[in-house]
Amino acid sequence: MKRILLFVAAVAFFASCGQTGSKPEAAAEINVAAVKTIELHVTGMTCEGCENSVTTAVAELPGVTTSVASFREELASVSFDTTQVSIETITATINDLGYTVVGELKPEDLH
Repeated sequence: MKRILLFVAAVAFFASCGQTGSKPEAAAEINVAAVKTIELHVTGMTCEGCENSVTTAVAELPGVTTSVASFREELASVSFDTTQVSIETITATINDLGYTVVGELKPEDLH
């Protein structure tokens, strides 16, 4: 039994040696000139957990620089590099979570 435990521990140790763990893969650089900010009307969010789900899922998309959702305002504000991600991809990501993107709000639509 001791040999088995020692073997498992050794395998785990050597398997982890080749992994850095602390360094994520290099992300593509953001093209500052191509960064756009949009406000999306999102329905179906009912709590802060919903906000967090939307904010996190959108923030994980390549090229997204900021992502903030508000269930009270039914709004998701996203800044992103248009050369890396599209509005359609952002919208699909939110819709895939079970919420509905009604459309993009224009500055005159905001309070």
